[in-house]
Amino acid sequence: MTAATTRTRKPRGSRDPARRPHGLTPRQSELLSFIRSYSADKNGVSPTFDEMKDHLGLCSKSGISRMVAAMEERGAIRRLKNRARALVVVEAAHA
Repeated sequence: MTAATTRTRKPRGSRDPARRPHGLTPRQSELLSFIRSYSADKNGVSPTFDEMKDHLGLCSKSGISRMVAAMEERGAIRRLKNRARALVVVEAAHA
């Protein structure tokens, strides 16, 4: 790898699966945290796929699309149909 192709990685989430909600991967947990904080700062508006891509340092939106689909399957988020930027974080019930 040359210096031009080397990217710095952002620190990832917890490696302990017991500490991650919904059984998410560390990268998905990082994305969930970003969506939660972004929505709180912007009065409930979700980030765009481009903003999520930039936050995670990815090169394309297809990776974000796959992550969002996996997070929805695991019950961490919900997507509202026929609405742009409509991701809702599902809060886990505390036992």
